[in-house]
Amino acid sequence: MTVRVDVHGISQALRELRSYDKQMYKQITTKMANTATGLAAQVGSDFPDKALTRWKGTPPKKRRSKKKPFPTYPSAAVRGGVKPKVGVGRVVEGQRTILRIQQMTAGGAVFDSAGSRTDNLFIKNLDTYAPTKGTSRVGQLRSRVLYKAVEKRQPQVEGVVAAAVRITDKIVQSSINS
Repeated sequence: MTVRVDVHGISQALRELRSYDKQMYKQITTKMANTATGLAAQVGSDFPDKALTRWKGTPPKKRRSKKKPFPTYPSAAVRGGVKPKVGVGRVVEGQRTILRIQQMTAGGAVFDSAGSRTDNLFIKNLDTYAPTKGTSRVGQLRSRVLYKAVEKRQPQVEGVVAAAVRITDKIVQSSINS
């Protein structure tokens, strides 16, 4: 699921810069990420303080099996774990993404999107606690917080993308003129 803002030319420009001028590419993507950090923090603030009653914020001291432990849900880390990812990304709906808002903590990612591959009691409890935006069918993308939070801030997303275009233009023009 994506909130889509179509901008033509920026993705190709970034791809070319990544190939020919890595320093300028890094400078542009760093400035773009800094511009989107405020948006990511606002989106992160939409994650709840507590996910489920028995989902603790600290890992168990002893594990009964050799499987990896289930990720914890420390709310402060989950809220701060929403980060902007900038650059020439994957193809979504025939277009390359230049900006994604992504949950970087394991517990936050589980809370937000669990249930796309399985449908068990844990998923049903999460769906009851926080309904998903998107389909509940197995194999489909789902989001309990991120998609709704970004969608609600559509004007800010458009502002960040417009700022990214201005940043790219300014840096490339100053390089050409010097």
